[in-house]
Order: sequence, then structure tokens, then C-alpha cells
Amino acid sequence: MRPVRVFGFAAWLLVSLAGTTLAAEATYSAKIDKWRQEFDADILKDGYLTLTNRVQVGEGHSTVGSDPASTLVLPDRAPRHVGSILRTGSRVQFDPAPGVRCTVDGKPVTGRVELSTKPGTGRVRVGAIRVGVRAIGADYYAMVTDDENQAIAKFRGTSWFPIDASWRISARFIPYAQPESVEVPMTRITSKTTMRSTGEVAFELAGHPVRLKTFLDEDHLFVMFADATNGHETYGGGRFLTAPLPKAGTTTLDFNKAFNPYCSVNDYVVCPVVPAANRLGTRVAAGEKYIHSD
Repeated sequence: MRPVRVFGFAAWLLVSLAGTTLAAEATYSAKIDKWRQEFDADILKDGYLTLTNRVQVGEGHSTVGSDPASTLVLPDRAPRHVGSILRTGSRVQFDPAPGVRCTVDGKPVTGRVELSTKPGTGRVRVGAIRVGVRAIGADYYAMVTDDENQAIAKFRGTSWFPIDASWRISARFIPYAQPESVEVPMTRITSKTTMRSTGEVAFELAGHPVRLKTFLDEDHLFVMFADATNGHETYGGGRFLTAPLPKAGTTTLDFNKAFNPYCSVNDYVVCPVVPAANRLGTRVAAGEKYIHSD
């Protein structure tokens, strides 16, 4: 084969490989864009912007209504006196006020009813306003949501760093000898939640070895981390990331999907606090940014 043909074939091969690489990058970017759009949709769908109040529920009666003297104050559109929550240990009940039309999990109530504290259940509803009680650690909190909260209409979506495939990092999973139950502090409240950890992920970042503690969240790993962008370009409390459960001792951390805790969009939402061991000294210029809005 003459040199010109060799060089011609080499040039064709380089162009072909470059085209394949560009196509792969475009496909990856499209997937991340789609994921980010779905993330914004989840913020709206999952109710993080509807929360309007959060009050710790002690033993005994807690009054509920728009009356400012209520234990749990509802938006002004609600009746002044909706009823009361009665807590006895882990048992929670609701007494509707006379003449108030309300439902619990879609069923009309006229007298005392049991309230489940499991997510998605035990919701007292008056118009567009709902009240539910949830356990966080050993404590109980009443949460008020309003489907007409102005924060929903004001939401303009999230802001992100440009997509960069180099932030998609393969990591070794280092399992613990025994799973750990960790008491994790929460933002804005004194209660702690129990999270299960089975190991750490190890990888290199900016040429330095890094290890991050992971937690189990249903069918994936949950990673909380802080870095040098916090408080400037990203949320001051750090960011979160999910990763596939490890296979053959490895998983993938895609920092292009790193997101701010949901408490960053609503002061009534509570989130776990980043463990001290997961605070990085370098910048992670990938994932969600933070633009504070009043």
C-alpha cells in the first residue's frame, strides 16, 4: 500500500472516531438535559413548594386553623378553627371542629379519626389545604401544604453548571464489615433521622484520593457532600447525589446530576445534614447551582 493510501485511511479513521465521540457526547448531554427537566417537574409534583408551615407536635392537643392563636396556623383561606390533633405517644388522632367540612384521605369526617403518620396517608384536607403528621426520629411534626401556595407560580426552574462528561466518575465501593445505623441531624429542627450506611465510595478528584460515606435509599446509593462552591455558586448546606447500587465492587458518580437539598427551595422543608467526613476541600463545578430568591 502506498503511503498516500495509508495516510488517507488514518485520516478517515480519525474523523470517524471523532464523529463517534461527538455523537456519544451529544447523546449523553441529551440524557442529562432530560434528567434535569424531570428534576424540575419533581419539585413541583412532589409538593416541596406547597409546604407552608411545620410545627412539632407534642403530647396532648394541638389546635389547627387560620386563627393566629392556633398551635398549627393555616393559610388565611382556611376556617379559623378546623379542629385539633391529639397525640398520645405514637398514636395520632384528629378531631374536626363543629360545622367544618373536611376529609381524611378523601373520606368525609364528622368525628374523631385516627391519623396515619406514614408518608402519603393521614392527610386532613380543607379545600386546597392539607395537614399531615410525620415522624422524624423520635419526634412528630405537623406539616401544612397548600396547593395554591404562591411559591408554585413563582418557580422558574433550577440553574446548572454546563454538562461536562469528565464529572461522570467511576468509584470503588468499600463495604463496611457490618451495616451501620447512623443518627443524622436534620436542618432547621433538633430531631435526627436514622439512615442506613453499608460502605463508602472511593475515587480521585483533582488528583487527590477521596472517600465519601454513602447511605441506602431504596434501590440506590445516596451521597451527601459539601465542596468549595458551597455558599457562593451552590447551596451553602452542600448537595446530594444518587448512584446505582455497586456491581462487582464499583459504581458511577455523575456529578452532573448533583442537586441541592429540597430545603433550598422552601424554608419549611427539612433535609439531612452533610456528614463532616463528606466535606471536600476542592470545587465540584458540576450539577446544580443556587440562586437565592426571596
